[in-house]
Formats: sequence, structure tokens, C-alpha cells
Amino acid sequence: MNRRNGAEDERASSAPDTAEAAPSPGEGDDHQREAIDGVAPSVAPGARVLLYGIGNDLRGDDGAGVRVAHALEGRVAWRVRAVHGLTPELADELADADIALFVDADADLTLERPTWRRHPAGSLGGTAVPLMGHALDVPGLLRLTVWLFDRSPAAATLSLPARSFDLGETLTAPAEAGVAAAVQALTRMARG
Repeated sequence: MNRRNGAEDERASSAPDTAEAAPSPGEGDDHQREAIDGVAPSVAPGARVLLYGIGNDLRGDDGAGVRVAHALEGRVAWRVRAVHGLTPELADELADADIALFVDADADLTLERPTWRRHPAGSLGGTAVPLMGHALDVPGLLRLTVWLFDRSPAAATLSLPARSFDLGETLTAPAEAGVAAAVQALTRMARG
């Protein structure tokens, strides 16, 4: 679950992105599309993209990011990983990426649809060693990557609306719609 931690987790843009995701296969002639708020990061041809779908698929909407990752496996030419949380061990593969995309459920009740949030490189500096715990937030993992490898990829989080984190594998309607929109938008992004 994504929890906002200060200015380092900023919305990509205050204006909604007008680009919409393409319909997913099987929708027939129904061209209804889900909008993604914020501005998606640019992915140059040949860029090494690493996508983390984050969450616990046994805790309701918290599994939304993991579902996106599973849906994208084999559909995109990116490295896609489903993880329960961000741990220090991930810094090694993160250092080899050009772009890192994080997809996570967000408990912010004002979030109505998926929203891009950028992690500006300038906010990752500092001389303090990141706290070493069992799990990190996105800015903390990026800072650790800089501290260990003197580099970090361009990074953004696609936050998905979440309403329930109760035990179970069922997603609420907002989370289910967010997963579908995210899969469509990320598939389109991967295709260029």
C-alpha cells in the first residue's frame, strides 16, 4: 500500500493527462476507456524498463499492483516483477534500469482513478544513509540505489485507487477498474 511521505512523492502534474488507455482485448466494439491522471513518463525505444507491481494479493485492494504485474508478464518487453514490498535487495537490479515504474494501491480516498506520480531525481540527494528496514518506500529505495551505486533510474509510481485492505482476494470496483486501466495504459506505453 502506498502511503504519501512528504514532497518526495509528488503528483506528476496537477493537470490530468488527457491521454486515455486503449481498450483491452475482449472488449469488442465497446471503446469505453479509463483515464489515467498525471503525466506518464516517456519510454524511449530500447530503454531498460523495470516495473514493480507491489502489494499483497491476500489483502483485498492491496493486491492491485501485483495483479497488474501478473497481467503484464509476457505482454511487454520490460522486466516485470510482482513483489510484496520494496526491500533493500531490489536496489541492485534497480541500478541497471533506465526507467523504473512502480504500480501500487493507494489508500487515499480522494484518488478516483490511477494517477502517475514522479519521483524527481533532485529529491533523492542527501548524505544520510537510508534507514535499513525490512521494507522501504519508493523514494527510500531510490536513495539507497544512489547511495550504493551512484545512480538511479528515472522513476514514477502509478497509484491505483484502493478502498479495502481486508483479508481476501476480491478487489473493490475502484481497484478493479484501476487495474484494467493500468494494464491497458502500460501495454500501450510498452508498444510505443
